Amino acid sequence: FGIYVYQEQIMLLSQSIANFSKGEADVLRKAMGKKKKDVLDKMYPKFVEGGTANGHPEDKLGKIWKDWEAFASYAFNKSHSTCYALVAYHTAYLKAHYPAEYMASVLTHNKSDQTKMSFFLRECKRMEVKVLSPDINESQSEFSVNKKGAIRIGMTALKGVGEGPVEAILEARKEGPFASLFNLMQRVEPGSINKRVLEALVDAGGFDCFEEVHRAQYFAPSEKYDSYLEHVTKYANAYQAQLASAASSLFGAIQEEVLPVEPSPPDAQPFLLPEKLAREKDVTGVYVSGHPLDGYKLEIDNYVTCGLNDLSPQKYGRSTVKLAGMIVGARHMVSKNGNGWGIFELGDYDATIEFKLFGEDYQKYRHILNQGTALFLTATYRKKWNSEELELSISDVKLLEGVGREMTEAIILKLPLEDLTEKMVVSLDELCQRFQGQQKLRMVFYDREQDVKLKMFSLQRKVDADTDFIKGIDRLGITYRLKAGR
Repeated sequence: FGIYVYQEQIMLLSQSIANFSKGEADVLRKAMGKKKKDVLDKMYPKFVEGGTANGHPEDKLGKIWKDWEAFASYAFNKSHSTCYALVAYHTAYLKAHYPAEYMASVLTHNKSDQTKMSFFLRECKRMEVKVLSPDINESQSEFSVNKKGAIRIGMTALKGVGEGPVEAILEARKEGPFASLFNLMQRVEPGSINKRVLEALVDAGGFDCFEEVHRAQYFAPSEKYDSYLEHVTKYANAYQAQLASAASSLFGAIQEEVLPVEPSPPDAQPFLLPEKLAREKDVTGVYVSGHPLDGYKLEIDNYVTCGLNDLSPQKYGRSTVKLAGMIVGARHMVSKNGNGWGIFELGDYDATIEFKLFGEDYQKYRHILNQGTALFLTATYRKKWNSEELELSISDVKLLEGVGREMTEAIILKLPLEDLTEKMVVSLDELCQRFQGQQKLRMVFYDREQDVKLKMFSLQRKVDADTDFIKGIDRLGITYRLKAGR
């Protein structure tokens, strides 16, 4: 119908109309695909010459060539488009029917790119596909899917853990699961796993399956060495050395009786959540078992107006935005004039942005600009000095901790009558007693069928505007909203 879609059509027509060879037709295709006007101009005389020799009018040939030049602006390669369509179909099918396996493969192929890793991990969360920390008894070399349909992080994805140690672990695991770290070190090839590999596995959660020992204990000093990890490594080496000696000795049976005994783990306090997550991120590149901002769900869900990845002057103009995040890096400096100023990087679940503070603003907030501090920022886009370009200007900085209590006047619970049971009432009462605070508690009972609402509040009962209270409300299946203070 005089409509061109694919470059291949032009290749065939050039051969048919003007006797182009297959090589010349391919040169024409490339010139069209890459918009090389000079190459097309050089080929035009050849096209006219061949076309007239085949009895085609020159004016018609000129019209065809002009159509082809216009077509070059949108032409695409049929073989490529067909392949892309087929790959798109395959990947869509796999993602729909084998979501865990598909995402495990995607994560494996992007494990060296932390930005893409974070993106795909968020996609796993959206798809409700669990991503679990590495497990010495379950993880493979790459990301894999366990029997329960959850993704396990591959051991080679950990910083400092190479393919050699992982191959040694997987080979030893063929005999069965490991019972402890000491059992692991007894069974692997001597010298295949060093202290650095063990530290990375501990920090990533690789030994959490050994429930009798928590992560901090592995780094605590033992009775003989600077850490339990070092103690176990020394004893395992001695154990294997004595086994090797016994195997070649006439007195092997006697020597087996004096083999080293597994050292007991030292007492230590478990890592606090921020340190646990920070160590986890250092070796995996991402937060897996949680996020430092998880404890601020109330503040982020109700008072943050913009995520860091969504921040742009085009979208927010000169409006005020409320931001929240964790400081992932901070630098305090002094200018040539002797004035202090600082740079800090704020990160949330999706992005990290750099901010600068000068003069009085820096002096006012510098005491809280430290790595690991969770902040709540109020900022507005303003014109840069002597420029039309907009930049984000911070007007207020607060600790994210306590913002909910400070900004919330009341918590309003919405309770449909058909869902109201004695069990829910008792559970709600216990929750309110456990989280007593300064915020008013209001309840709205409503009957969907009769379209009737009953509002109730108590002057005596007040609760704490705290994330744990809100999580308790969510577990009871109760919806809520906050009334902000004036």
